[in-house]
Amino acid sequence: METVRLALVTDIHAGVERSNVRSGQAITLLDHVVQEASAREVDLLVTLGDNVNATSPEHDRHWLAQVRQSLGRCTAPAIPLFGNNEYKFLDAEEAAEALGCVASSEVRSLGGWTLVFWRPSCSLSLETGPRLTASDLSWLETTLAAAAYPVVLFLHAPIDAHSMVGNLYFENRPDLARYANAAEARRLLEASGKVVLVLAGHVHWNAGSTINGIHHRTLASLTDTFQAVEAAPPSGSWALLELAGDGRLSLEVFGSEPMSWSAPAKAEGAHWRRPLPREAFDARMQALWNGGVTP
Repeated sequence: METVRLALVTDIHAGVERSNVRSGQAITLLDHVVQEASAREVDLLVTLGDNVNATSPEHDRHWLAQVRQSLGRCTAPAIPLFGNNEYKFLDAEEAAEALGCVASSEVRSLGGWTLVFWRPSCSLSLETGPRLTASDLSWLETTLAAAAYPVVLFLHAPIDAHSMVGNLYFENRPDLARYANAAEARRLLEASGKVVLVLAGHVHWNAGSTINGIHHRTLASLTDTFQAVEAAPPSGSWALLELAGDGRLSLEVFGSEPMSWSAPAKAEGAHWRRPLPREAFDARMQALWNGGVTP
């Protein structure tokens, strides 16, 4: 494999300024990301959704066009994904037309890496969080069956169900922070034996987990301020993902919430041992406490 480098930015929220999200500075901040990505000669620039604030069909088309114009200044091809804000007033085809991309999910192969850019449905409301459709899951299953190891998956909302404790938006609404049936997607990823990393946005912070050897990471919003003091400037967050030729994964996040992470990709087909059933765990612990042989 060869080393592949991608610039990542998420939750740009260009458009009307509201609350603690500095939407009015979004395009200026995105232009800076584009300049940095170009200077570092990345292979791709990826947005992980919520490119605009959902305001109205007309406003959203206008600001998506502004995002498209900024992305177009990058020396590398740009791949914008859609988030729940794109889906409030527009459908996938309308968002894609404004952004100058395809509406469907897509797969690219670079340097021996399979990059899956998943655009599943992502609508949500106060009553109902995002839910993957049967066609979303079918596409993922078919795509993974045909994909070559190693696979990196990109989408808007996380599927690892990591803790939302302390999250400004989602501590008290974790049901809106992730896909309701995310476990079905994880099952497909794990069954394939090929997926090594999942990148998402939506929750506006740097976080993640590792499940059955697959690393899941979320990235902070470009324009949000919620991890800083009141009336603070936007985070300016963006990330550089390096997929090394030796299989190592490295992620460096820039801005006011910097973070560095790296780990090896799990071997193809490798799985963690299945979690112990409650009865087996209790029997094992009882034997250990009693000084006996572990069952």
